[in-house]
Amino acid sequence: MSSSDKGNKLEDAFHQYLLDQKDRGELVLGAYPPDNCKIFKKKEYYCKEREANVEFDVVLELCANGRTSPHLYVIFECKNYSGSVPELYVNDFSAKLGRMFPHTAKGVMVVSSRLQSGAEKVARNKGLGIIKYDGDGLDIIADRKARSYIENRFVEFQLFRGVSATKSLKFSAYNDGKFFSSISRFLGSLYPELAGDVDESPTAIPFMPPEVIKSSVREVLKLVDYRDGPVDLEHICSALSIDLQYSDQEFHDTDGTPILGSAHFHQKVISINSHGNRSRERFTIGHEIGHFSLKHHHYLSSENIIERDLLINKEMDASFNLERLEYQANLFSSNLILPDDSFKFKTAQFRNFLEIRDRGHGYIFVDDQPCNYTIYDRLLAYLSSHFEVSKQAIQIKFKHLGMLNDQRKRNQPSTVTRVL
Repeated sequence: MSSSDKGNKLEDAFHQYLLDQKDRGELVLGAYPPDNCKIFKKKEYYCKEREANVEFDVVLELCANGRTSPHLYVIFECKNYSGSVPELYVNDFSAKLGRMFPHTAKGVMVVSSRLQSGAEKVARNKGLGIIKYDGDGLDIIADRKARSYIENRFVEFQLFRGVSATKSLKFSAYNDGKFFSSISRFLGSLYPELAGDVDESPTAIPFMPPEVIKSSVREVLKLVDYRDGPVDLEHICSALSIDLQYSDQEFHDTDGTPILGSAHFHQKVISINSHGNRSRERFTIGHEIGHFSLKHHHYLSSENIIERDLLINKEMDASFNLERLEYQANLFSSNLILPDDSFKFKTAQFRNFLEIRDRGHGYIFVDDQPCNYTIYDRLLAYLSSHFEVSKQAIQIKFKHLGMLNDQRKRNQPSTVTRVL
């Protein structure tokens, strides 16, 4: 694909993104009705210095109520680079804006990668906004509504850090010393007079007790009249009117991390990418069902899941709000694919079959002695096969229910956290 084609691909995707925001009435925080916002691609404006028209990639024109001519412009310059965007392009864009719109326009660089350090400094000093947007629309995690649920530090990683510390956002932006994960809040920052109706809801994702999550799981299982065996996740998606789709392709976010699946809350779609691991695939589906059932659409429009998300099995005081959502979805999934009552009943059955007895060391005991470890491994294998989950997931369930006394010296905590 040529550089021109790549650029057009990013322009097309970002242009459509803005149109979708407008169609949902989320474009300008409600301060300006969608009918007062005009969105163009490849729009030309006359330049007196050049005595010719100059074309811009994507343009947003804002009109006050009762007026037909725009009084505010947001000009987007799209650069679809696999590497960092160089300083030259930022300087050129700033100079072009200065000639065309000295006072009535705000320039915004739209990039699919990060900016070089020099380009970053120029953009900051010239007052340009910066957006990181994936042209393929694949790395969708934080296509946020008009609320600041994602911390500045998280968004900053996407724009200016060279090390991949977190998964990438579909939309990340910077302007005037502030970071944004919402197109609506970003536009409001460009012109404060538009921000009169900003929703100042609390920025923290609320804590959800485990029992509340388990109660939500029980309600879902009732929908499919679950009794025993592997939970039919496809049936659950159908009962919840969720379109479950599978792909035989592998997808990666802009930092090269494999994307296991995604959820699109407006369309009620779960997409599962090629895994090569049935147990992990089932946990991923359960995770995405959790986002729907726990009403995470109040905070997300869509989200991607990568393997790192499946490892979040506890809440930390310093966690990002996004990580709290992922933890809740993981807890939901673990209880969905291993329902408490059925799991306890089947464990008791297999335990009796294997003649496992409590000899004062606990309901299930294992250490490094072959006689204990071998029979414990057989118990894991039976349960893993019955519920179609991994042995690691069975062990985690044992620990959560207080059923396991694990005295293996070589057993390390990191093994337990490798869910699936």
